[in-house]
Amino acid sequence: MNGSWANSFPYFAGAFKLIVLGIGAYFSIKWHFDEERRVREAEGVVFNKLSFMKKLAMILVLAVLLVLLALLVIYATDRFY
Repeated sequence: MNGSWANSFPYFAGAFKLIVLGIGAYFSIKWHFDEERRVREAEGVVFNKLSFMKKLAMILVLAVLLVLLALLVIYATDRFY
Protein backbone atom coordinates (compact mmCIF):
# COMPACT_ATOMS: atom_id res chain seq x y z
CA MET A 1 0.00 0.00 0.00
CA ASN A 2 2.75 2.46 -0.85
CA GLY A 3 1.45 5.88 -1.78
CA SER A 4 -2.08 4.99 -0.80
CA TRP A 5 -4.45 7.29 1.04
CA ALA A 6 -4.59 4.65 3.77
CA ASN A 7 -1.04 5.52 4.80
CA SER A 8 -1.91 9.14 5.57
CA PHE A 9 -5.45 8.61 6.85
CA PRO A 10 -4.46 8.13 10.54
CA TYR A 11 -2.67 11.49 10.51
CA PHE A 12 -5.66 13.33 9.07
CA ALA A 13 -8.10 11.52 11.35
CA GLY A 14 -5.93 12.22 14.39
CA ALA A 15 -5.56 15.89 13.47
CA PHE A 16 -9.31 16.18 12.89
CA LYS A 17 -10.01 14.53 16.25
CA LEU A 18 -7.62 16.90 18.06
CA ILE A 19 -9.18 19.93 16.36
CA VAL A 20 -12.73 18.85 17.23
CA LEU A 21 -11.80 18.02 20.83
CA GLY A 22 -9.91 21.32 21.16
CA ILE A 23 -12.90 23.31 19.92
CA GLY A 24 -15.21 21.38 22.24
CA ALA A 25 -12.91 21.97 25.21
CA TYR A 26 -12.71 25.68 24.40
CA PHE A 27 -16.50 26.07 24.30
CA SER A 28 -16.91 23.95 27.44
CA ILE A 29 -14.47 26.10 29.41
CA LYS A 30 -15.98 29.28 27.96
CA TRP A 31 -19.48 28.19 28.95
CA HIS A 32 -18.40 27.49 32.54
CA PHE A 33 -16.66 30.85 32.85
CA ASP A 34 -19.65 32.66 31.34
CA GLU A 35 -22.01 30.84 33.68
CA GLU A 36 -19.90 31.77 36.70
CA ARG A 37 -19.76 35.38 35.49
CA ARG A 38 -23.54 35.44 35.07
CA VAL A 39 -24.07 34.11 38.60
CA ARG A 40 -21.60 36.56 40.13
CA GLU A 41 -23.07 39.50 38.23
CA ALA A 42 -26.49 38.52 39.56
CA GLU A 43 -25.00 38.63 43.06
CA GLY A 44 -23.55 42.07 42.38
CA VAL A 45 -19.85 41.17 42.16
CA VAL A 46 -17.92 43.40 39.75
CA PHE A 47 -15.38 41.88 37.35
CA ASN A 48 -12.25 43.61 36.16
CA LYS A 49 -11.72 43.45 32.41
CA LEU A 50 -8.41 42.06 31.20
CA SER A 51 -5.95 44.74 30.29
CA PHE A 52 -4.54 45.02 26.79
CA MET A 53 -1.11 43.81 27.93
CA LYS A 54 -2.57 40.68 29.52
CA LYS A 55 -4.50 39.88 26.34
CA LEU A 56 -1.39 40.47 24.24
CA ALA A 57 0.66 38.20 26.52
CA MET A 58 -1.97 35.44 26.34
CA ILE A 59 -2.05 35.62 22.54
CA LEU A 60 1.75 35.53 22.36
CA VAL A 61 1.99 32.53 24.70
CA LEU A 62 -0.72 30.69 22.78
CA ALA A 63 1.07 31.34 19.48
CA VAL A 64 4.38 30.07 20.89
CA LEU A 65 2.70 26.94 22.26
CA LEU A 66 1.05 26.21 18.92
CA VAL A 67 4.36 26.60 17.08
CA LEU A 68 6.09 24.31 19.58
CA LEU A 69 3.31 21.74 19.18
CA ALA A 70 3.64 21.86 15.39
CA LEU A 71 7.42 21.44 15.62
CA LEU A 72 7.00 18.52 18.01
CA VAL A 73 4.58 16.78 15.65
CA ILE A 74 6.89 17.35 12.67
CA TYR A 75 9.90 16.07 14.62
CA ALA A 76 8.00 13.02 15.90
CA THR A 77 6.73 12.05 12.45
CA ASP A 78 10.19 12.49 10.88
CA ARG A 79 11.74 10.44 13.66
CA PHE A 80 9.57 7.39 13.04
CA TYR A 81 9.96 7.33 9.26
